[in-house]
Amino acid sequence: MKNIFKIALIVLLFSTKIIISQVIISPYIVYMDEQNKFGSMIVQNESLEPYEITMSFVFGYPVSDSLGNRTMKYVQEPTDTEPSINNWVKAFPKKFILNPKEKQTIRLMIKPPKDLSDGTYWTRIVTSSAPVQADVDSSSGGVSAKLKFVLNQVTTAIYRTKNAVTDLQIGNPKMIQDSTNTYQLLYPLERGGNTPFFGYLNLRVFNEAGEKIKDERDFLSIYYDMVRNYILPSENFKSGKYRAELEIEFNEKEDIPESKLAKKENISNSFEFIIP
Repeated sequence: MKNIFKIALIVLLFSTKIIISQVIISPYIVYMDEQNKFGSMIVQNESLEPYEITMSFVFGYPVSDSLGNRTMKYVQEPTDTEPSINNWVKAFPKKFILNPKEKQTIRLMIKPPKDLSDGTYWTRIVTSSAPVQADVDSSSGGVSAKLKFVLNQVTTAIYRTKNAVTDLQIGNPKMIQDSTNTYQLLYPLERGGNTPFFGYLNLRVFNEAGEKIKDERDFLSIYYDMVRNYILPSENFKSGKYRAELEIEFNEKEDIPESKLAKKENISNSFEFIIP
């Protein structure tokens, strides 16, 4: 009897190059629009062994619950009401062997419907890599196992119409005490327009004396309304009054130079709270 075990690791990163194993992917966002329905990305093998590469697509986006716990939601069969390009985009080549120290350019081509509503549509590009010689057989008592390690790296493909617009608003923040008696700040983020918002979120928290207690900077991608949470460690936040300053920077053109979205002004919020 032979059992086959497949171990797959899905990784979503936000950096211009993804280096997980020895396979490098660049860029992490492939941009297409009505003027240019073709895109490209590079897959490079920096190892000393050949890899089998397979390209596929899955529709997904980050979501959160009311307490700011974030996950990725993947939809295997998106409906026509969702902004998915899965059925419109193709990758060439789709499957190939990448030899040591070689690179391969992947061409993306999209054929959207003619009656498409204004806005932004997307999918996740899944680049699966497995060493060609990674199969190892072991036998004991007539039972064998065949292990195949597959690494799935997830990046993004975006398609936009000419009237794509984005906006973001900060809702009313609040402080909560969770089930572990830890205090947290919750910030509702409400996306406007017909397009996801990409930027950076900067949080600074000051005590009553004006001393900076917390300074944190995060990448921000808002596809739909969500909540961001910030933990206030008990060793730094004792009883007293505090002021949280939140600032959001729109930075899409830094990550997607081809983007035609107009630059947005920074968004800020000041919130005072008391820890009992």
